[in-house]
Amino acid sequence: MSQLFRRTALLACTTGAILGLGACASGAAHDPAAKGAAPAASSAAATGSASPIPGPAAGTDGLPNGDKLNAMLLQAAALPQTLRLDATGTKSTGNGFNPPLAPSAVPAAEACQMLGGTAWIRAAGIDGASFAQNDYMDDSQNMFAQELNAFRGGDAQKAMAGLKQAVTGCHSFTEEQNGQKFAVTAALKDLPGVGDEAFQATLTSPDWTGGTTLVAARVGSVVVTTLYNDQKTTGAAGVDLTKALVKNVAAAH
Repeated sequence: MSQLFRRTALLACTTGAILGLGACASGAAHDPAAKGAAPAASSAAATGSASPIPGPAAGTDGLPNGDKLNAMLLQAAALPQTLRLDATGTKSTGNGFNPPLAPSAVPAAEACQMLGGTAWIRAAGIDGASFAQNDYMDDSQNMFAQELNAFRGGDAQKAMAGLKQAVTGCHSFTEEQNGQKFAVTAALKDLPGVGDEAFQATLTSPDWTGGTTLVAARVGSVVVTTLYNDQKTTGAAGVDLTKALVKNVAAAH
C-alpha cells in the first residue's frame, strides 16, 4: 500500500476549558482534495458532561496556577529552529484555578481518537486544577505540542494510569477523518528515570509517512503531556524534548 503524506491540523485544546476559554472543536485545516494527503489529526473532543463537585474549589494549596505552568514550558530556543510558535494554540488558566469536577470515564473508542490530538490528556477522563499549553509547527506541519496540568490530591497519579490504560487499549485501532479510515498502531514503552513516572507511545500507520510520538510524565502533582508529529520519522525527538520539559517542572517545585 502506498504511503500517504500525513498532514496535521492539531487544534490546541485542553481538559480545563472552563475559565472563559471555551471548548475546542475538532478540525481539519488541510485541503481534502490535496493529492496523497492523509487525514488531519484533530484535537480531542470533550470528555463528556462532568459535573462540578459541590463546595468551593479546594485543594489547590501549593499547586501552580496557569501562569506558573506557562513559565515552565519549553521556549522556542529549546526547539528545532524550523518550528515556530502557533499563537492560536497558546492557552492557560492564568492566575486562577478550575473548580473540581467529578471524573468522567472516556469510552475506549473515543479515547483512541483522542490520541491524535494535542489535548490527548483528555483520554484520562480527569480534569486538572490548572493548565498551560502551546504548540510549535513548521510549513510542512511537523509539530511539537506541550501541555502541563496540575492536579488536586492523587488525581495526577490517576490521570497517568488512565492515559496508560487508554494507550494500552488502543494498541490497534482505526482512525477516522474526513470519511477516510486508517489502521493505526500505538506502541507503548515505559520511560524509567523521567520524573516520578513516564511512558511514551508511538503512533504509526501503513497509510502515513512519518508518525507521532506521545509522551506522558508526572512530576509530583503535575502531569506533562507532549506530542511530536513528524512527516518523515516517528517523532522520537519528542522524547528528549519532554525530558527537558520535565526538568523545568522539577526545578520549579
